Amino acid sequence: MVRTRRAAPPAGPTVVVSTFIVAVVLLTLGLAGAAYASQEGPGVVTLEDAVSMALATSDDLQMAKDNLELKKKAMDETWDQYNAFLRATHIPGTDMYAAVAAGQDPTGAVYKSLYDYRAAQKDYEVEVASVVAVVYQKYSAVVTARGQADAAALNVAAKERELAEAEAKFKYGMESRINLMNKRNSLAAARSELAQAQDKLDKAYADLAELLGLPKGSRPELVSTVDFVPLEVQDVDREIEAVIEASPQVWKAEETVKLQKNIYGMYNSYDVDKINLRMAERAVDMSREQLYLALLQAYNNVKALEENYGVLEESLAAAVEALEVAQLRCELGMITQAEVLSMESTVASLEAQMENLKWQHAMAVKAFYEPWAWTDGAVGL
Repeated sequence: MVRTRRAAPPAGPTVVVSTFIVAVVLLTLGLAGAAYASQEGPGVVTLEDAVSMALATSDDLQMAKDNLELKKKAMDETWDQYNAFLRATHIPGTDMYAAVAAGQDPTGAVYKSLYDYRAAQKDYEVEVASVVAVVYQKYSAVVTARGQADAAALNVAAKERELAEAEAKFKYGMESRINLMNKRNSLAAARSELAQAQDKLDKAYADLAELLGLPKGSRPELVSTVDFVPLEVQDVDREIEAVIEASPQVWKAEETVKLQKNIYGMYNSYDVDKINLRMAERAVDMSREQLYLALLQAYNNVKALEENYGVLEESLAAAVEALEVAQLRCELGMITQAEVLSMESTVASLEAQMENLKWQHAMAVKAFYEPWAWTDGAVGL
């Protein structure tokens, strides 16, 4: 479940992307994508905002839309030609039609144009889902990179405090030179990790800005988060079968079989079309088998992430408890502030890992139910 944290109270409602995709497409495809680039970047972007922007600026989606219009036009023209053919070959006073030479009957073209149009519809739907998938990936990349950069910055602060305390002790002979050198090396390593984390955040922001059509250098505040909701499936095989039935790839394979039957012998010899039909039927079985294996892997991927979440949750809880104890001990003068900062850095790092895992799990669940949209993603498919 996706939640949106608004910039000002009260908090906004829960965001569920799947419920507004169709409405967003109808609204945004009429907008000029260049409008976003010509304006100053927004200060706050929710996940649903990002989806709207990406759909409005996606060249691939526009290509799919143009192709759909093209196939619709071709289908209409084919039907017009077919109706003209029927009028020309109709025998007056009867319900009979004159025979034509082999290859001149346009009936097969009608079947083919209808298939092409419906296939283009499926391609368009897949492209919409693919854009949403990419938005999830780019949006979550910024959110998680930001958390990692914050944790890295806190780690640098902790290492700086440790070094300062070590230098003070060394001045009075209370710290060895080797330990002092180790502290300096640790600080250098922490600063290097911070630089890498900041570079990763910069790239994530740049990728998101490009996807959404925002001006270069835009760094809007991303306020949407995700809840961790375990995937509950009573019967895995039945759930997988339902996804297979909804698959555009399987639909195309099955419709190809129907098309081969409808045009059987119209363009090729019966012997050739017999082979074509057999190959089309085999393609259906292969598509189903391949998708079943991919979905089984996707389901296992989700469950592995859920197991990791439980382990990480326990680690975070233990770290938070240790931090609370450390803060109390610091107030009593039993430990130094550097030790508290170190524990705060550990908690921040675990929280960043937790946030990343939540996004990965949310995307993995979506990849299980819409694998055709996530085949290029990084969630196990």
